[in-house]
Amino acid sequence: MPHSDLSTQTLSREAMATVFTITVAHAEPDYARQAIRAALDELDLLEDRLSRFRPSSDVARINRLQPGQKTTVAPETLACLQAALAVESRTGRALDIAYASAPSAAARIELGPAGSTVRVLVPGVRLDLGGIGKGFAIDRMATVLAEWDIEAALLWASTSTVLAVGTPPGGCAWSVWIGPEDARRSIRLVNRALSASGVSTQGHHIVDPRSGRPAARRARCWAEAPTAAEADALSTAFIVMSQTEITRYCLEHPEASARAFDVRGGDFATCSDRPTRT
Repeated sequence: MPHSDLSTQTLSREAMATVFTITVAHAEPDYARQAIRAALDELDLLEDRLSRFRPSSDVARINRLQPGQKTTVAPETLACLQAALAVESRTGRALDIAYASAPSAAARIELGPAGSTVRVLVPGVRLDLGGIGKGFAIDRMATVLAEWDIEAALLWASTSTVLAVGTPPGGCAWSVWIGPEDARRSIRLVNRALSASGVSTQGHHIVDPRSGRPAARRARCWAEAPTAAEADALSTAFIVMSQTEITRYCLEHPEASARAFDVRGGDFATCSDRPTRT
């Protein structure tokens, strides 16, 4: 379908303590709004399963388990946990969804071999998917849009995480802006995600799980990756990782890239050179 025939429709919904916004480019406005509402309904379902603040959620039930006990979880919950544990392993626990748990050198949870259960292995397990949950929700909503044959969309969780699907009407990439007001830079995304984490708005709320102390290395960090879940998780991990660790990660995983803004006012650090950036 020619891009000239497309118009954009935008809807938002509050969930996971933030505002999610979806913009869809499509020739039929009513159809586009229906697709967006279907995606936002998926968001509501995910919040019911992933939020540790909802007593009936999968995560809340896991957090109530004693060592050796297990519970059955939804496939979406299991997929989010698998994605989080993968980033945890690759970053040397710079991301840790169990950072609020009682200290333990051993693994805290075990995912069932059949892919439907989670077993708690040690006392005091407290999972928190705040470092990946919003990105995971964006990816799931993008899947719903794909089921509606939507080929061009931009999905946001507030201004912290964005996923670009396809290209916008009249353009070759979706443009988003990052950085402080006096040093903003444009990033062009096509089928890519970008996420930001930082301490400038909420203070030092990000804890380095390897030390147990608030992260104080950077004021803000951006991660770009193929999925919103990975970008969301990496932006949190990059806040606490050293520049050497970030550079090594990006070299070993060239599908990802990073930018950092030092708390002392240093400029951005870029770990790869992708042609879609301006």
